[in-house]
Amino acid sequence: MGNLLDYLKEYHDRDFLQSPFCEVDAVILAQLSYLDFDGVVPSWQEDKEPVALPQIQKRMDPEKVFFFQTYEQQNRKLWELLLSGKRFRDMRCNFYCSRLDWGEEMQFAAVTFFLPKEKPVVAFRGTDGTIVGWKEDFNMTFQPHVPAQEMSARYLDAIGPRLGESFRICGHSKGGNLAVYSATMANGDVQERIRCVYSLDGPGFLPEILPEDAYGRIRGRIRRILPVSSLVGMLLQNYERYEVVQSTAFGVLQHDCYTWKVEKNGLLRAPDIEAKQKRMDEVLNQWIFALPQKEREMLVNSLFEMLEGTGAKTLAEFSEDWKKNLRFCLTYMRDLDPDTHRRFRRLVKMLFEIYGSVTQDAIRRELSR
Repeated sequence: MGNLLDYLKEYHDRDFLQSPFCEVDAVILAQLSYLDFDGVVPSWQEDKEPVALPQIQKRMDPEKVFFFQTYEQQNRKLWELLLSGKRFRDMRCNFYCSRLDWGEEMQFAAVTFFLPKEKPVVAFRGTDGTIVGWKEDFNMTFQPHVPAQEMSARYLDAIGPRLGESFRICGHSKGGNLAVYSATMANGDVQERIRCVYSLDGPGFLPEILPEDAYGRIRGRIRRILPVSSLVGMLLQNYERYEVVQSTAFGVLQHDCYTWKVEKNGLLRAPDIEAKQKRMDEVLNQWIFALPQKEREMLVNSLFEMLEGTGAKTLAEFSEDWKKNLRFCLTYMRDLDPDTHRRFRRLVKMLFEIYGSVTQDAIRRELSR
């Protein structure tokens, strides 16, 4: 038993004919989408040949590629293992796209992987730690179609015809939501060729978002995988059945795929979401859907006005001087009504916990002052 890195150590010299593509490979590629391939992988708007990992290694600036601090050390190890074994070493990458727009409140990235002796995989990046990226996630609670979702549909329709007979889609966190959204909204021919969609602890949708007929055509090909203490993956309306995996972490930190337990060539299953967590998720969703849309919008805008008031552009920056920034938030919340104040405290605590840079006990001590 181990994690993604242990799996690669075990299977790194087995190609996809010896050990066919499995769910752990999908998790690895979803995680790989958190790398910044700008300038080293051809753009989705170019007509260029895909590049292999050794070529990327020669061209890239590691400090730029491994930009996402939350997963930086694990992603560096992951990259080394991919290069060292024949399973992924000859994999080629193409159609990179990355957009960060504060005005549109959009954070989006996608890349397509061409596996040796296997079908291509389209991978959508999850939230990358920017404040604007998290703002877009929260906008999903009131906005019918956020910009990243619309961008994911354009991306898939643009590159789908160039992927051969069939392909897979994957994504972690918001990337899982984009994977499902793009597959649902895809043009008929593109949608028909989708073999499987992996949503890895990805949040759901407002009830009115996905057209029933289009979603019904793709529903049976969606695999929704959640950790036993899933919070993010249980948010909003989720139509798909789900599978549950065990994790070495506790609480919200299970959102990190590197904590998911791997046994042989599969994720180690659990019977269901933990009962306590499931009750908490139900309460959170009931709260979201009980509020009128305008109130949800005002709440989200006020929350992120508060976070942006600290001057931080990313949650990593927010966490670096976390006591000062947390006190700023507490001061901001002082004049809020008791119900909104309580909700803000819970959401700020959740953001800190997801990034794991501050212990739960430390947050609790500050919030209890």
